[in-house]
Amino acid sequence: MTFVKDLKCGKDVEKMFAKYLIDYPWLVWIEFPQGRFSDYDILLKTDKKEITYEIKSDTMAQDTGNFVIEIMCNNIPSWIYASKADFIVYRIMDKWYIQKRWQLIYNLNKLENKRITKWWDWWRSEMYVISMDYILDLFEEIKDDKKDDK
Repeated sequence: MTFVKDLKCGKDVEKMFAKYLIDYPWLVWIEFPQGRFSDYDILLKTDKKEITYEIKSDTMAQDTGNFVIEIMCNNIPSWIYASKADFIVYRIMDKWYIQKRWQLIYNLNKLENKRITKWWDWWRSEMYVISMDYILDLFEEIKDDKKDDK
């Protein structure tokens, strides 16, 4: 996938998740920050608080049985460390997964069954490669009945 196609796919997944959020009864406003490197992808406002989301997808997981989490790009800490989002949302194989960002970082540090590889963008990105068998060690699956819990 080229960078442009990858970016378009990412924007499409953000819109899909925003449509999911619209069903929340306490929703007041959804905002998509503009700019190349925003602190998060979606800002959800309720009458009581603001919640921010970083949205990611992995289109190759179905073929490889693994998903990836980028940790460095050009020797700079990547989105997982740079984002200021409250939650990380991942779309993998037509399922949605969610975790608090700080909890995901903690879970990643504890997970032994991961390997680091350099890949994508002319080998400038460093990422964890993790078997789909461990997805629930890092995230919670989003199910329709859990909407009111978040």
